Amino acid sequence: MNTLAPPQVSVVMPMRNAQAYVQAAVESVLQEHGVPLELVVVDDGSTDGSRELVQAVADARVRLIDGPRRGIAACMNAGLAAARGELVMRCDADDLYPEGRIANQAAWLATRPRHVAVCGPFSSIDARGQLVARLWRDDLRDAHDISDELRAGTTRTHLCCYAMRRAALVDSGLAFREFFETAEDVDFALRLGGLGPVGFIARGSYLYRLHEASVTHSQREVRRVFFENVAREFAQQRAERGSDALMDGQPPTPPADSGSRPSAAARQIQGMLIGGAWRALARGQRREAMRTAWRAVATRPQVPAPWLHLLKIAVRSVVPR
Repeated sequence: MNTLAPPQVSVVMPMRNAQAYVQAAVESVLQEHGVPLELVVVDDGSTDGSRELVQAVADARVRLIDGPRRGIAACMNAGLAAARGELVMRCDADDLYPEGRIANQAAWLATRPRHVAVCGPFSSIDARGQLVARLWRDDLRDAHDISDELRAGTTRTHLCCYAMRRAALVDSGLAFREFFETAEDVDFALRLGGLGPVGFIARGSYLYRLHEASVTHSQREVRRVFFENVAREFAQQRAERGSDALMDGQPPTPPADSGSRPSAAARQIQGMLIGGAWRALARGQRREAMRTAWRAVATRPQVPAPWLHLLKIAVRSVVPR
């Protein structure tokens, strides 16, 4: 019986000052040996020793290239241009791939030649790599198409959860747009939906790390929210008239830095843990609910609200409703 040879995969890893996490990120990608693989690390001007850590990796599958130092969009475009694989994936230098993710998605696309991409859900972890939240519903088990969602401006997962056919990107000229300081991944995913069928399979495909040094938690919130909203507004414009304001040369002006605080990773982690504790209690997992609620308190013990949630969960664990 003939079997399909697995396609070659290029994982692009943009990197800038990720010394604390990049070694673990690289190792999580290189744990895959079931497919032909290359890891393209794009060093976009690191000054903290990240580059030396990657250079020390004794694995011929790793290629280190220099980035253009014009922001994350240009950095990713440099990685895409250097990629040689039939399939392209992204892994940020502070995150992790779960075991088997690359082979699973490559195998799925190998039997579905019409699909331009496939993606899955992700989980969040804290700075130490501990699970914070599994961000998908257990009832989503069958593969289905999400192209219409993307074209309408809806995202259900992170771009780092995608495996994409490089030929589809090259033929269409799809690239990251440098207008986006952040949310370049959201904009890219939404435009990817216009290239052809995009599948979603409910198998965990990424571990997203929440920490204070990440772009999400270090950028002023007003600008971060602006770029995320604009990415979705652009999708609606394309659906209505076939182009968006950026394509038409009339992009909106980003707001000035108003002094708004960056979003705090600790606050986000605490909120996710509280939600996870209540979900565990609803499933009847009382010990897990208490353990998770304690983790929420320990994240920021000076905040009163998590203590109240812990008390309520403790009472309901003893006297369930």
